[in-house]
Amino acid sequence: MGAPTSKNVFVGAPDQATTGAILTGPETDTIPAQISDFVYTSLLSSGYVSEDGVTITPSDSNESIKDWSGAEIRRILTEFSGELSWTHLELNAESGGTYFGDANVAVSAASSTKGKQIRMALGKADGSAKAYYFKMKDGARRVVVFVPHGVITERGEISLVNSAAVMLPVTLAALADAAGKHIYIYTDDGVFSA
Repeated sequence: MGAPTSKNVFVGAPDQATTGAILTGPETDTIPAQISDFVYTSLLSSGYVSEDGVTITPSDSNESIKDWSGAEIRRILTEFSGELSWTHLELNAESGGTYFGDANVAVSAASSTKGKQIRMALGKADGSAKAYYFKMKDGARRVVVFVPHGVITERGEISLVNSAAVMLPVTLAALADAAGKHIYIYTDDGVFSA
């Protein structure tokens, strides 16, 4: 056990120098050993996320074992589930695919007479699983939250007002991978050895 150090205090700011901080790709059971093993090429970026950031909500279910007198003598963890929630701040094909379902989004390329056009249909989403990568930075420190199998299970209200951006709020259910894990959190404290 080491002494407390501020180097282990991380801020959850997005790492979005060249892409958004939330990336998606095909679901996978290839789990990186450390944060430097991640390869982000060919992943899709959904752009900006609202200032509320991303929330991780773990949920454990327990069952009590009681003795003959009714006193609890042991508690067993019977189920785990994990959810992540955030709000997309961009209306693009990737955020639309997350919210509406990939099959409900069609993109037409720009031409000399029109810009790039996207049609998003609100209806039953396809519910297909993807891998999700949430990238954060704090100076030289880095954090990656990785969900190898995730499915959008809730879509929040879309408000259309002249005083705010159109936003797409979603909740992601993190499903178990081959090792029975749902969510991985990787860190790099940014302190290099001599």
